[in-house]
Amino acid sequence: MVKIPDHYTAQQAQEILGMTYSGLRNQVGAGHIRSVIPPGKRQAVYLKEDVDSLKREMEAWLISRHQVKMPPAKFVRATIEDMPEAVALADAIFGGLNTIPVEKRIAWLKKNPDIDYLLKQEEQIVGYLSLVPLRPETIEDLLTLKRFAKDLTAEDILTYEPNTPVDIYGMAIGVRPGVSKSQKREWGQRLILGAKDVLVDLGKRGIPIRRMIAHSFTPDGIRLMRHAGFTETTPKAPGLHDFMIDVEQSGLPWLMEYKGALKEWQEAQNQANGHRGKRTRNNAPSHSV
Repeated sequence: MVKIPDHYTAQQAQEILGMTYSGLRNQVGAGHIRSVIPPGKRQAVYLKEDVDSLKREMEAWLISRHQVKMPPAKFVRATIEDMPEAVALADAIFGGLNTIPVEKRIAWLKKNPDIDYLLKQEEQIVGYLSLVPLRPETIEDLLTLKRFAKDLTAEDILTYEPNTPVDIYGMAIGVRPGVSKSQKREWGQRLILGAKDVLVDLGKRGIPIRRMIAHSFTPDGIRLMRHAGFTETTPKAPGLHDFMIDVEQSGLPWLMEYKGALKEWQEAQNQANGHRGKRTRNNAPSHSV
């Protein structure tokens, strides 16, 4: 690949910075990197000194983080106020493909406030997780690319109701681009642990989960799905990797805590219903003939 003096091609700049093309263009838009289109060319190139400078800044941030012993990133439920920054991060992670507008994400969150979760490092969003309950036919449309996530409306988003079985679609999981592999691993593991806590909470609320389903095209997303124990299934669309967990049949350790919480809730409900039935019989009026 021929390099124009003092400039990097898009591919070279992406490899140096460890980010997607969309992330690179975001850096241009933010004024951190200058780009030009050489005469007679269609593709932009990126000023070498800007790319190298940004790389040094990113490395310095990582070094200072380890030197200062930053506290562990916090896993939190997303709020409406978080949505603009969360959508920008998702756009950088997934290369701008199928970006869901902020207004739509807010409408979804108003329908079900338990679908989006964030990883925050000193109030900066560094990771993103979206677990969305959907109808089986909606998930099938997404897997076969008949519909895309950006096509969904608030009416497609289900709410959690006790004793009502649901399928959960893993819409997104990812961490901030441009960091080291060890940092990605650390944040990815924290997202998976956070996902486990979300499911345990659903179990405590009496939400039966039938299946968890996801698909991904990014190396990080595929790696996280495999690490979490998802079974890779035959993809229904080219270029994607499909994953599924049959929750009712699964023996994955991180799901057993959810299943235990759900069982405790069900047993408590059965006991409460039994007491109510006994009181009803005892309080029934007697009839003499």
